[in-house]
Amino acid sequence: MIQTAKPAKPWKAGLEVLRQALLLVAATFCFVVAVKGFIIPNHLLTGGVTGMSLLLHALFKWPVGLLTFLFNVPIFLLGFRDVGKKFAAYSGLAVLLFSLTVDHMPIGPLTKDPLLASIFGGIVGGLGSWLAIQAGGSLGGFDILGVVLNRRFSLGMGEVGLVLNGALVMASGVMNTPELAMYTLVGIYVGSRTLDALQAPRPRKAVLIVSKESAAIKERILLEMARGVTILKAEGAFTGEGSNVLMCVLTRYELMELRDIIRTEDPQAFVTVLEASDVIGRFRRPTAFDIWKRHQDRLK
Repeated sequence: MIQTAKPAKPWKAGLEVLRQALLLVAATFCFVVAVKGFIIPNHLLTGGVTGMSLLLHALFKWPVGLLTFLFNVPIFLLGFRDVGKKFAAYSGLAVLLFSLTVDHMPIGPLTKDPLLASIFGGIVGGLGSWLAIQAGGSLGGFDILGVVLNRRFSLGMGEVGLVLNGALVMASGVMNTPELAMYTLVGIYVGSRTLDALQAPRPRKAVLIVSKESAAIKERILLEMARGVTILKAEGAFTGEGSNVLMCVLTRYELMELRDIIRTEDPQAFVTVLEASDVIGRFRRPTAFDIWKRHQDRLK
């Protein structure tokens, strides 16, 4: 009999929608604080469509919110099919909230130091971007444009962002001073690093171990490090001999302990350490009882 997944209960689905809505509101608030509290008072720019809007605001005093909305409309129409309906809907809601609030929220300058403004503006803006991603969307603009160009023309999303944001930095230098352009670049960099740091607050490593002493290494990982191990059946391409490959996911702080175990059991082991940018599923240490029971089973 084929079992189908049980539909989520209505109240749980409602709570999830509420959580995502609150995250979008928090993301918008953070981005408004970054723009009005740090960026605009110090004549800086930020990356993406908001940066373009700030540039025109500085030149013609047009409302930032209206410009942001108008710039995002064609981008959303262009990329609606490429980014998915749910992502586009949440991103559109975030852009709409930002457009409606940025020109009216009473937030004054939080610092007159351009260096502090670029650093803390980048941190708060990066936090806003992360909250929007946690809600299942983005703050619009270059994120969606990068996805579209990547899928249709095989252009790297990083390259697209670099070119577009680089043009904004150059425009800031022409419009203001080279020094303010440098501060703008600092703010964009800090924002991206903040987003990266929040996306992976607990960096993990995926380790593949090929060893003739795989059984001994496996037992020590289970008992001494209290980490789970997956055994993969493999075959050497040159020798044709079968072997076990151990796969283990752990934090980077445990990597040295694992290296000591491998060096003790099999100095000739072949080990590959990979970046695990995300781990979906159970990632926990066994309880003390689990370890004791495993040790008792080993002694039998």
